[in-house]
Amino acid sequence: MNEEILYICMECKTEENIPKEVVEYFDEMDQSNINEPPCFSCEECGGVMRPQKYSGMHGKEYKL
Repeated sequence: MNEEILYICMECKTEENIPKEVVEYFDEMDQSNINEPPCFSCEECGGVMRPQKYSGMHGKEYKL
């Protein structure tokens, strides 16, 4: 079963499901700031997309 993480654009509120393995890959690759969850750019408006809820690779819990 492929889990997905719901991401929401902070600008236009567009929602997008991103595969959990993709989110975890970016979380693992970018360890420069573990206080921030992996973020993506909104394809609709270019704004920042953040996870609604995500348990990070470093044991950190992120919620909007």
